[in-house]
Amino acid sequence: MKKEMVVILLLASLFLFCSGCSTGDLPDKGVAILSPKANDIVQAGAPYEIQWNPEIPDSEFGAMVTVEFSKDSGKSWEMVKDNVPKAGKYLWKVPQMSSAECKIRVFSQRRPEYRGTSGLFAVK
Repeated sequence: MKKEMVVILLLASLFLFCSGCSTGDLPDKGVAILSPKANDIVQAGAPYEIQWNPEIPDSEFGAMVTVEFSKDSGKSWEMVKDNVPKAGKYLWKVPQMSSAECKIRVFSQRRPEYRGTSGLFAVK
């Protein structure tokens, strides 16, 4: 009985710790977004090359990144693609939509605290 209670308490503590540290709550560090830039206008439905520069050594950053997109100034995020080689570019099929409050976010899959977020750009 005691072992079960300890396990339950440990799992509850781990859940509370992890639920407060999602990638959405972390500040940017270690990744510079090169494109899109703030105030760019990206064509809806067209291919667009997202570019970034990881500023952390490979041994710490890892080999893969996740790319995400927000159409509401970062209030919510949707995955564009995961398991993208950290090479610094990804050809994105821009969604058919219109918003002036878009952002791109790229983060390390090994260490999600290493990430970068673009400035606001528009999709039209």
